[in-house]
Amino acid sequence: MHLKLAAADRTDVGRQREQNEDYAYKRIESTEEGDKGLFIVADGMGGYEAGEVASKLAVETISRSLDSFFKPIPDQPTIQLDLNQTVPMATPNHTKPDQNQTRKLTGTPSVPAIEERLRTAIQQANRDILRYGERQPASRGLGSTITAVLIQGEQAYIANVGDSRTYLLRNRKLKLLTRDHSLVARLVEAKQITEDAVYTHPQRNVIYRSLGAGHKNIEVDIFSEIVQPGDIFLLCSDGLWEMVRPQDLEKVLNASENLEKLCDKLITLANQNGGEDNITAVVAQICAV
Repeated sequence: MHLKLAAADRTDVGRQREQNEDYAYKRIESTEEGDKGLFIVADGMGGYEAGEVASKLAVETISRSLDSFFKPIPDQPTIQLDLNQTVPMATPNHTKPDQNQTRKLTGTPSVPAIEERLRTAIQQANRDILRYGERQPASRGLGSTITAVLIQGEQAYIANVGDSRTYLLRNRKLKLLTRDHSLVARLVEAKQITEDAVYTHPQRNVIYRSLGAGHKNIEVDIFSEIVQPGDIFLLCSDGLWEMVRPQDLEKVLNASENLEKLCDKLITLANQNGGEDNITAVVAQICAV
């Protein structure tokens, strides 16, 4: 089944920050096999302008590293089958197979191969941020969270480092796909605080995994989903999900409006609830051809 993709993004400085250190990215390319897409949200951190540099550098490195993913697959070689030495292939009506029959070798990367490409791209972004900090002493310690969704055919690959999130809306129900690498997430897992306490805990902004910030080696969480027509992916920085509870995110995403208006509503709602941080949303929808 061939699928079409549609996407929109919005980012806003919020009500309490002087500059926007978030960065959003979307790319959709159409092929004969259906659309391919890459969507990213990065939330930078560091000294003055350092966070802005880190998030932009992360997105640029990841998107550049995955550029070949969108290139047409070159014609694959064919091999001639010697049917006298192998088991003949079944043919309609039991007709005799063509002795000169050929078969094209598949050029489609496997799921583990694509997951590894995504992981490698994010790890390269980490190295680039570290190198930038080494060259710019005033920016030493800069870093960024990242969440990304790579879609090919019926398969979606979701990655994250830090506490930027990716959600999936399916059949009008919202599900969190990523796992926060934060202190409060660990406290919830240990049952030391409730999930509701995440939104008000005094250390809710403490994360233990990010790109840069002195982390020479990072672990990237990779998840996968088989997509369905009607699915909507929401990628967002913590400036959105901390201000807008899941039930309200679900309500907005279920509204029958275009994707640009959905993004605008999400940003507006986060600002109405305080706008304590930069706010970024990327919405990607799966459509049947």
